[in-house]
Amino acid sequence: MANILLIEDMKGVRLALCAVLRHGGHTVTEADDGASGLEILRSGRRFDLVITDILMPTIDGIEVIMFLEAQSNHPPIIAISGGGSQMPSDKALMLAKTKADAVLSKPFDNADLLATIDRLLHK
Repeated sequence: MANILLIEDMKGVRLALCAVLRHGGHTVTEADDGASGLEILRSGRRFDLVITDILMPTIDGIEVIMFLEAQSNHPPIIAISGGGSQMPSDKALMLAKTKADAVLSKPFDNADLLATIDRLLHK
């Protein structure tokens, strides 16, 4: 179905999301933080969709979103938030909501994630 880049620093969440996405028929490339996600994106690999956590150490999801926004013909972006010990600042959450194509708050229903992906891929 779709070639998806998943950027999530929490290993348990990342593994669970990968399982859901693969079960939904998608190919998934994993990045365990924003820095490795940007490295993958800068390598020139093409993705149909990017899912990024907002709060991550060093390079956060907002920086990933801003990088993607600067690219022509960037893929749709889903920002996910709320799974860490910190909550995103109002500014970060507002920026994610205005720049990302969709924002999902953890915990979210697997069916909602797959429906959001389907909606964004078939815009």
